[in-house]
Amino acid sequence: MDTLIPGLFVYFVLTIPAFLVLALVGGLTRSPRLRLAAEVVVLSGCAALLVVVVDGAFGKPLLWLVVALLVAVLAFGVTMLVRTRGDRF
Repeated sequence: MDTLIPGLFVYFVLTIPAFLVLALVGGLTRSPRLRLAAEVVVLSGCAALLVVVVDGAFGKPLLWLVVALLVAVLAFGVTMLVRTRGDRF
């Protein structure tokens, strides 16, 4: 458990450039699969950051606001991904 939280944070940090590259290439090539991959990468990074922030929120109650915001972003992102999935393919 000691290496899980730092590992998830590193994963979150690595999803940022991966998202940027996938979104840029997907935008230039107009590939719906690359755009979908970019959205999945950013949502998985958000989920990883959520676990890291929840772990820290037990010590600092103010972080629960960030947890609520991350849950809202994750729920909205997954909802939009599911709704537009049929339009892309």
